[in-house]
Amino acid sequence: METKWTDLDEYFCEKYANYDKLCLLPGYQMPKMQDSKIGDDGLTYAYTLPPETMRLAKQENKQDILREFKKRAFDQTFSFSFSVQSWFKRVGNLFRKKTSGKVLRALLTRHNLTEKTANDLLTIDEDVWHGIYKGTFLPTKNTVFSLALVAELSASEVDELFDACGYEWDFTLVKDTVLSYLIQNRIYNAEMIKRACEEYNVENLFIRSER
Repeated sequence: METKWTDLDEYFCEKYANYDKLCLLPGYQMPKMQDSKIGDDGLTYAYTLPPETMRLAKQENKQDILREFKKRAFDQTFSFSFSVQSWFKRVGNLFRKKTSGKVLRALLTRHNLTEKTANDLLTIDEDVWHGIYKGTFLPTKNTVFSLALVAELSASEVDELFDACGYEWDFTLVKDTVLSYLIQNRIYNAEMIKRACEEYNVENLFIRSER
């Protein structure tokens, strides 16, 4: 069990990319971002190092800095479960092969879940979930994350649903970074998910606690 949390911390240090927040943490040492090299022609050329140079993984005291980060972490994402698609968007979806509703239904079928059994795993109003299932409503990113964890979707399946919804992973967000680790490593145990979310103050998921 302890190894899992060490791995999560290491993954977070490698992937989290909100450098504006990181550089303000106590103990963070701003790395040298400019360097130079001598070219084949004998001239000296200056260049800028990539932004990844600023990641926590590059800091000698990364565990101490991460500990301070966790004390200040809070979830900035909204708790909405859906957004209403415009009439023009819904009409256009009639001619698209991969819409949010079509991809969602296909993934649930693949995992032997019906509209009802999937909704039973989530704290989403039945009518709202019906709209998401039918494609009338667009699931928010938080809803996709919640479904992925309870339905045990693979990383590629989450990417498929992301693509249909117009989303992408954002590693400047704590939630995306932590949940990416869980999904990439297929960690779907309810207690482990709860502990990971508490460790990094991730909130606004729609997972039914008594599942």
